[in-house]
Amino acid sequence: MVNHSEAKLDALITVVDQRLEDVLVNVYKTNNAPILLLTRGKGTAKSVVYEILGYDGRKKTVSISIQTKAMTKHILKQINDHIDFSKPCTGIAFTINVSSVSSVLSKICIQAGENLTVGSEDMALTSKEPYHLIVTIVNSGFFDQVMTAAKKAGANGGTVVHARGLGSKEAKKYLGITIQPEKDLILILTPKDKKLAIMESIKQEVGLNTPGNGICFSLPVDSAIGINAGDDGSVC
Repeated sequence: MVNHSEAKLDALITVVDQRLEDVLVNVYKTNNAPILLLTRGKGTAKSVVYEILGYDGRKKTVSISIQTKAMTKHILKQINDHIDFSKPCTGIAFTINVSSVSSVLSKICIQAGENLTVGSEDMALTSKEPYHLIVTIVNSGFFDQVMTAAKKAGANGGTVVHARGLGSKEAKKYLGITIQPEKDLILILTPKDKKLAIMESIKQEVGLNTPGNGICFSLPVDSAIGINAGDDGSVC
C-alpha cells in the first residue's frame, strides 16, 4: 500500500492559446485528472503584427493540475499529441515537484493514478534544472514595467494573470506595505543562468519600495515541453 504522506506528486502547469482551451480541457477530462484549476491570462511577448493591429497580447488559458508523476507523464504525452507545441506562440507545459500536500489531496491523486492504465510514454522532454519559473506579483497595471525589466535582463516574454490580493495587518506592520486588492501575477519561464539577473532587474524596477510594490520568487522546473518553439520559454 502506498503511503499517502510520502507520495510523489507533480504540479503540471500549462499555458496555451485560448483557442486551444477546449482541446486542453478535453485531455484532462478524458484522463479523469483529479485536480484542475483553469484561469485566463494574456501573453506579454510583443510582435510587430500585434502592435500594428493594436492588440496588447494573445489571450491565454492557464491550467494548474496536481497528480502522480506517472499520470503527469501520461497527460503530458496526451497534451503533446493533441496540441502542436512546435508552432511558435502555441504554448508551453511544464512540471514542478510538489514537496508536500494534505493527506486528502494525496489520496485523491493516488487513487486517480491507480485507475489509469499507463503504457510506455516516450516523448521529448526538456530535463530538469535548465529552466526556472519566476513568479512576480505586483499592483495592477504594472505588468508592462515587470516585462520591460525582465527583458532587459534576457527574458523573452511571459504570461500575466489578473488576481486579487489579500493582506494582513502584520504585512503592513512588519513590511511597511499595504496590500491593494487588484494584482497582476506574471509567470516567466527562463533558463537557469538568466534567473538571478531577471529577478534583480524586476526588483529594481517594481520592488517593495516602488509604486509597483512587487515581490518575486522562483521555482525549479522538473520537465517541460513547448520551450523550443523559437521563443526560448516565453509565451506570446
